[in-house]
Order: sequence, then structure tokens, then C-alpha cells
Amino acid sequence: MSSILIHNAEILSFHDSFERGADSMVIEGNKIHAVGSYEELQPFKHFCTKVIDAEGKTLMPGFNDTHIHLWKVGNLKTFMLDVRGVRSKDELLSLLVDYNNQYPEAGWITARGFNEAAWEESTIPTKDDLDKVSITKPVYVIRTCAHIAVVNTKALQISHINKETPVPPGGEIRIGSDGNPNGIFSETALGLITQHIPPPTKAQLKTMVLAARDEMYSYGITAATDPAVDPLLLEAYYEMSAANELGFRLHAIPIILPDGGEAAYDIPDYYASSFFNVNTVKFFSDGGLSGKTAALKRHYKNTTDQGVLRLKPSQFLNLCIEARKKNLSIATHAIGDSAIEFVIDSYKQLQQLLPGPLNRIEHLGLPQKQHLGDMAQHNIAASMQTIFLDELGKNFIKYLDEDYLNHCYPVRSVLEKGILTALSSDAPVVKNFNPLKGIESAVTRKDAEGNGIAEQEGITINEALKAYTKSAAAISRTDSFGSLEVGKLADFILLNKNPLKTPIEKFQSIKVAQTFVDGVSVWQQRP
Repeated sequence: MSSILIHNAEILSFHDSFERGADSMVIEGNKIHAVGSYEELQPFKHFCTKVIDAEGKTLMPGFNDTHIHLWKVGNLKTFMLDVRGVRSKDELLSLLVDYNNQYPEAGWITARGFNEAAWEESTIPTKDDLDKVSITKPVYVIRTCAHIAVVNTKALQISHINKETPVPPGGEIRIGSDGNPNGIFSETALGLITQHIPPPTKAQLKTMVLAARDEMYSYGITAATDPAVDPLLLEAYYEMSAANELGFRLHAIPIILPDGGEAAYDIPDYYASSFFNVNTVKFFSDGGLSGKTAALKRHYKNTTDQGVLRLKPSQFLNLCIEARKKNLSIATHAIGDSAIEFVIDSYKQLQQLLPGPLNRIEHLGLPQKQHLGDMAQHNIAASMQTIFLDELGKNFIKYLDEDYLNHCYPVRSVLEKGILTALSSDAPVVKNFNPLKGIESAVTRKDAEGNGIAEQEGITINEALKAYTKSAAAISRTDSFGSLEVGKLADFILLNKNPLKTPIEKFQSIKVAQTFVDGVSVWQQRP
């Protein structure tokens, strides 16, 4: 059995009974065998033990992103045009034209990531704009939030969509001044288009996941939750797990209701292994704040919009009951206060009918005080994304009234209620999914331009680190990693600086030096 002794480290264990003064850790095989001082651990060293001098670096558990769309992150590195960060509609169209010229064999031109709120003209493109890219090839461009997309005329024709097309419940087909669809779709209506786009093959999905994994390693992410897994992707994950190809701890959350249809996918079976777990299923109850589709009780600022509620109460509850019978937890996307209240009420009914393991709310953007009390009382956890404040904060400031903005993503209030809370990225909704940036945002509560957003909801660096490690493992119903203690799996990282000793304004200077999964070094910073 392989053995490693790491010494001369500053250790952040996130283990309650951790002994101060420990600077060394022994790994036997794929598990932590001992933690203590270098002198104390000498008896564990033998002739074949690999000794690593950490040179004063910080040793801590690997980060765990509890909400990241892995194949979509990888898709933007492989098969789809990444337009995150484009500064105008003209720049977007120019990139699309270049992409079409570069890949003339592509059946569809697909792209993701524009955010019109950051543009001077601040308007979403329409089919007329995308027709300038091509009138012979379908074009499908997803907004950064992934709850809104724009298509050209050719895509409308292929999808057989016109002014007579019924709008699916929980969706929107926007209409132009001529009374016809203008090419903008949101929420469940996206399925009217996507069902006509050739899906990636299983082999392509695996390529995308591995491309995302390589970037994860560089950020010290050793575990992740993919929160919207369709049946083909689930098959790919099972195959990768069986072939030992994952290389990180994966918690897959299968989606149950696909966009564009009311027929549910089959409820999966509970599954647990060292690298791969399926113990939760996923629903969407509303959209996103940055595109004004999250369901609010009041209007978005200077509009009559209140977002979209996507779920039918009876269908949602019945599907939750079927999942609970298989010992599965429920994870539901809920951002607006109206959607959050709907989901909490449904979870309370579920607990009365069929008590079981914790359920989760994904995002929890605008909860009210009574919502947090109910969550604490009924064992409802939260996977939140403070990184949104940095990349999408400008949208929040533009679209939310003062009261909403003042309790947007209220992590401090959530923690004070004793609610199990993990932090995550929702990448590729955001481009930078480095947990250290998410931690910085959780503490500073600043957007990219330095504007504060509900700064009283800031948390400490220690709390944010725990939300990316120990709490992240707990919310995923996994207890074999997430802290550095004897018997836990040896997933850990070395940082060049101690986050607890680094001023938050200098957090960008912290770098991952080395990433270990299962006791094996999988990534190391180049000299």
C-alpha cells in the first residue's frame, strides 16, 4: 500500500476536534491515516513512504462545488462558442460569424454566455439580429443565465414555431411588433427549440466532462455536484465511474421534468460509491434574477415583470413522493421569493406525508425571514452562489428594488438560522468558478465594479471555506470526505498562502499549488 507523509504545513482541517499544532499528515492508500506533529508521526514513516515537505504551504480539504454544470463547462471548452464577456451586440454577432466561417460543417451555430445588461444598448438580440449571421443555418444563442435563448428565423422554421404555437406552461415565447415570435424564448419554452438540436453523443459528453475536470483541478476542486443530469448524461457518468475515469468525487442530480414537455423522466435508483453518488433529484421552480425570470411577489424595478413559476403543485408533489420512496432527496431551483415559498410549502407537505432525508433549495436568491425559519425547522438545506454578486451584480442592481437588493443572497442570515449551507458556482452561468473567488465574494459582497450588495450579509473567510468543504459534503449526503481527519478519503490541496491569514483584499494572490484526489497528485502548479 502506498504511503505519503506531508510535513511542514499549516493545516486547516475543518474537523471539530482538530489538535492545534499539527503540521503533518500521513496518507495510507487513499485514506488519511494520521494527523499530528512531524515528531508524533515518525512511527508511521517506513522505507517506502514518500515524504513531501510542504515548505510552509497550507494543507486543507479539496474544494467541493455543489452546483456546477460540468458538461456545459466542458462544452464551452470543446464544441460550443463561449461568448461570456462580449461587450456589445455587434461583438456578439461578429464572433458568431467568425465561428460559422471556422466550422462550416456544423449543423447548428450554438453559443452561450451573453449578458445584455452589461451592454450600452442593453437589449436582447432578436431573430432579426441573428439572421445577419446566417439565413441558411439555424442559430441558437443562450443567455448567461441559461433561462433565456435567442434563435434566428431558420431555427424557428426547423422547430415549426409560428404565432399559432402554444406556449408550454412555465415558459415564454416573446412576440415582436409584427405579431410573430421575435426569436426570444425563456424557461420551459426553450425545449421547443432544443428538441430539434442534435444532442451531443455520449462520447462527446465524456470529453466535455474531462475538459471541465482539468480546470477544476487547477482550482483545487476535488468534488462536484452536477445539478441537472438528463438520462444520457447519467449513462455516461455511470460508465465513467465503472471505468474509473472520473478522477473526482461526483454527485449527480438527475433532472425529472425536461424543458418543452410535461412527461417526466423515470425516477432513478439510489446509488452510492466512492467516486459516484446518485441520491437526489432535481426540479426547476423558476428562472433567474439576471434575466428577470425568477418568480417574485413584487415586480422587477421599473417593469411589470414578476418572472415565471414553472411547476404544477400536484405534479411536483407526486413526483417528490415517488423519489422519496427510493430514499432520494429533492433539490429544487428556487431564486425568487414566490418560488421559494412554493418550494418550501411543497417540502413541508412531503415531510408530513413521507419523512426522510434533507431536501435542498438551489440558489435561494431572495428568501424572506419566515422562509428561513421554515427551512431551519424542516431540515431544508441551501446551495448558494455568492460568486453571482461579482459577475451578475450589475444586473441585480439594475432589476431589483431597494428592499429586494438589500437581502439578495443573504448568506449571513441563512447561517444564523442554523441552515446547512454550501457555496457553489453554477458555472458556466459564471465564467470564473474558482472557489477562492467565490469566498472573496461571500466576504466582500461586491460586484465587479466595486458596488456593495447587501454588505451586512457578508460572512467570514472561515465560514466560507467551511461552506466549500465540510458543509458541501454534508449537503450532498456524503461523509467520507470534506475534512482532514483519520479515516476520511485523501482529497486535499496545498495553497501557497493561508486564507485565514490573508487579508480579503489580497485574496487574489492565493494560488493552488497542488491538488490530490484519493491520495494521488492530479495537478501541480508549474514553477
